[in-house]
Amino acid sequence: MKTTKINLEQLVHDYSDYLFRYAFSKVERKEIAEDLVQETYIVAVTKIHTFRGESSPKTWLTSILRNKIFDYYRQKAKENITETKEDILSESFDEKGNWKKDHLPFVFEEDTENLLNNADFLIVFNLCIDNLPPLWGSVIKMRFIDAQKGKTVCQELNISESNLWQIIHRSKLKLKDCLTLNWKNR
Repeated sequence: MKTTKINLEQLVHDYSDYLFRYAFSKVERKEIAEDLVQETYIVAVTKIHTFRGESSPKTWLTSILRNKIFDYYRQKAKENITETKEDILSESFDEKGNWKKDHLPFVFEEDTENLLNNADFLIVFNLCIDNLPPLWGSVIKMRFIDAQKGKTVCQELNISESNLWQIIHRSKLKLKDCLTLNWKNR
């Protein structure tokens, strides 16, 4: 087992900005991103003796950070969810199963690719995700933003596959409502 000597001060100097940007792109809250980077360095300090130099220090630190981000989402997922399927459906549909007038689906004026490059839309979209229950937001970010496979999301958040698809469906309904209210009516 080969160990490589690393200067921790140099790691902080070389990779802090990169690690912060990476964390911020995954959690989108400055304070949380900063905390995750600090936790990454704490782990690095305690595990520096295990670094064998088989990967670059940047790759090693990023791997630690990714695990910290998964831990963060796992913790958020443990928070209670009070909303039921009936609550969501009753918000969008009347007693006959028809869309309620203020919940009708809408067609975006712009194509999806342009919307995803629109900074104003992304602000609204991220706020809508942040307004989802914590577990739902974690599922959406991990599955669609981080492009994690369903099986990986289930394992990381300790949920069943059927629960995953149910959460995705409910989240899409909530996101549709939020985007209708905050983007369509802007």
